[in-house]
Amino acid sequence: MSKVFIPIANVGKAHEADIYSVTITNPYSISCGGDGYLKLWPNKTLIQEQSRLKDIVISKFVHKTGLHHADAIYTVEPHDVGTVLLIATVSFSGNIHFYQFLEDTQEFKELNLIDDDLKKKSFWSCKWVKSNDQVVNHRFIATDVKGNTYVWKFMSTDKIVGDDEEKPEYKKNLHFEFQGEIPSNEPVFATCVTASSSKGLLATGFANGSVIVSQLSTLRPLYTFEGLGREGVDQNSNSVRSVAFSPAGNLLSVANDSGSYGCVTLYETEYGERIGNLTVPTHSGQTNIGLFAHNGWVFNQAFNPSGEFIATCGYDGKVRVWDVKSKERVSTLNISATDIEIEEDIMLADENGDSLKVPPVFDVQYIPQGTLNGVGNETNEGLCCVCMDRSVRWFREAGGK
Repeated sequence: MSKVFIPIANVGKAHEADIYSVTITNPYSISCGGDGYLKLWPNKTLIQEQSRLKDIVISKFVHKTGLHHADAIYTVEPHDVGTVLLIATVSFSGNIHFYQFLEDTQEFKELNLIDDDLKKKSFWSCKWVKSNDQVVNHRFIATDVKGNTYVWKFMSTDKIVGDDEEKPEYKKNLHFEFQGEIPSNEPVFATCVTASSSKGLLATGFANGSVIVSQLSTLRPLYTFEGLGREGVDQNSNSVRSVAFSPAGNLLSVANDSGSYGCVTLYETEYGERIGNLTVPTHSGQTNIGLFAHNGWVFNQAFNPSGEFIATCGYDGKVRVWDVKSKERVSTLNISATDIEIEEDIMLADENGDSLKVPPVFDVQYIPQGTLNGVGNETNEGLCCVCMDRSVRWFREAGGK
């Protein structure tokens, strides 16, 4: 089975520096870059506003050192709190910055969610974990450069008990409750983190090629995958760049370096057993045929909402979509800088003169059905990626379902 994705919108030179991360919410695709800006691109007007996307984007300058990770949660909270859009982004200074975006006024409200003693940590990656159970709190997770993982519970209200204890009142108050820390056994860079509310699991990836899976409720480590990558390759080139749970939480996908190549390995989460790799044939004399997912490092990955497919992106300038069950590639998007529709926004080389005609893809995320506008919106999923040519690109699967 093959899939075809068609480009529906793109914007070149979307940031004044490299764009490292994109996250998808129902109203906005949110990007962050080395220029220190968060940018919110309205999903419902991408197609008809293609020629003026830079005019309608909502921008927020956050920090002069630049931003490298961003994640957001879009949720309807109980007790008359209503719809809330919260954005977390990490700057190269090591700080996490939190904002509530107020859709009615299109304003950013900065939030102070982390205690002062924890603000001193040098954070790297971050992840919101949305709970679909009103009894279970949403969580926020972050890692630091020494390998520690921190978990907070998110609350949107304070309970106020009046004269009738059986009918408490609630006051809106967006805040965190610190759940705890998963300390690292040794100071190893914690490169990425993810969690599954469905299975109550948390996974942290490290620069030495290992992954630790822990229980989300107790933060107790359950099992560890050691030294992922090709034998004989120096440890510092085995770095885990992305970890992702399937929506049901029964699979964990790990993307790691293997020399100059990128590997993606699938594990089942009940016992932590490896079930296979996502691979494409390669004719290199230095490697085994069918060992790698990309002919360059895999920077990120994302499951689709049903868990049937996973998209990966890499230094080779490709986005690949895989069938999870068969582990076969069903689509490849070859990114070219010349695809950008507005000519003056095409970036063919970086500031050092190195070619960006085939730009590496730093991040890719699935767009759920019904998020975009236009024909096929309600039935077809999409993809959004950010590339080293400082572009943001949106695609939608062709055909109907």
